Formats: sequence, structure tokens, C-alpha cells
Amino acid sequence: MFCSNCGAELQPNAQLCPSCGASIRRAAPIPQGTAPNTDEIIAENSSAEVPHVQSMIPLDEGESILWHKETTKGLLHKEVVLEEAVTNKRCVKFDPVTRRVTAQIGITHWPEVVVMNLHRVNDSLGGGVFLTPRMFGLPGLGGFGVYGGPRRGVLKISGDLSFLSEGKVVMTFENVKDPQGVKQLVQALKRQAGFQGGGRMRPWSAQRFRLRQP
Repeated sequence: MFCSNCGAELQPNAQLCPSCGASIRRAAPIPQGTAPNTDEIIAENSSAEVPHVQSMIPLDEGESILWHKETTKGLLHKEVVLEEAVTNKRCVKFDPVTRRVTAQIGITHWPEVVVMNLHRVNDSLGGGVFLTPRMFGLPGLGGFGVYGGPRRGVLKISGDLSFLSEGKVVMTFENVKDPQGVKQLVQALKRQAGFQGGGRMRPWSAQRFRLRQP
């Protein structure tokens, strides 16, 4: 133990610091049986708010966006011309100009996701241009040049995601960063909804359907 005021070493039962005379405060021991329940799930940063996706896609009750991508046009004044999203209920494409859903498929339809046209994209973090006076019509300055800084970037995988139902393509998300991650998200949603692979549903779902027949 050390004094929090001057840092001097303390005896185990000291009430005052022998060096500076500061009072030693001791924390009361935590009684047994007051620890959190070991079966309780405590999320890290549980008080932090989940960032809200700015989207015009109309959502159903209880529906939330889990992945979102915007396609824009224009340089100075960017305009969103297409929204693509994966929610906890469906995969959807939305036209914000006409304000209508152009394509969608629900998770309960067990969409098959196929990744195609994989390619690497360099997300550049800086310039790397070597400028010479000859570029500006000044040959008299010789080989003097200005270096615009090193090119730094991270190679990322992009690709297209096609959503199929009964072997037919319903829609395609083009140029998606980390397409395998989005595919795994849809597969996790299908497992949560009870998909078992091979087009089968949960036994209780099929039984409930039979009970509805006259």
C-alpha cells in the first residue's frame, strides 16, 4: 500500500501517512452475495446509443436496418439515387426519387445469396503524384519536381450480391464492400428465422400450415 497523497509506503493497518500525515481512506469490503448474477448478460457500452441510419426506406413495425448502402450522383451537391439495405425482415432496394421500393425479398422466403464479380478496391488515404515543370510548360527549370506525398491505402474486397429465390435472381446489390460479410448477415437472419437449408422450414411451421387447411 502507498499513500495517494505523497506516494510513501504504508503499513498494512496505518491510519495516517508517516511521511505527510494524510488520512488513509480504505474502501469497505464488498460482502459476499452482492456480485452481479453470473447468468446476466452485460453488454459493453450498453448505455451508448446505437447510431441511426439516415434512410428514407419505409420500415414495418419492429423492423430495423442492419446494413445500408447509398448510391449518389453529383460532386458538390450529392443526391442519393438508390438505397440498398438488409433489415431484420427483408433485403430491399429503394428509389428515394420516386419514393418506392423497386425490389425486395423477405427473410422468410429463405433467399439464396450468391457473391459474384469479386475485385479489390484501393481506398486511398493520400496523394502520390510527382509533378514536374514540363507539365506546366516550363522546360527551362530542368528536372526539378514537386512530390505530392506518398500514396497510402487499404485494399478492400468488393463484389456484387445476387439474391435468388427458387433459382431465379430477384435483385442484385452492386459494388458492395465486404460482400461476404453481408452474405453472412443474411445467413444469420435465416438461421434465426428457422431456416435449415435445402428449402426446408421448421417442423412446427409446416404443421401450423396444415392445421389451417379445411
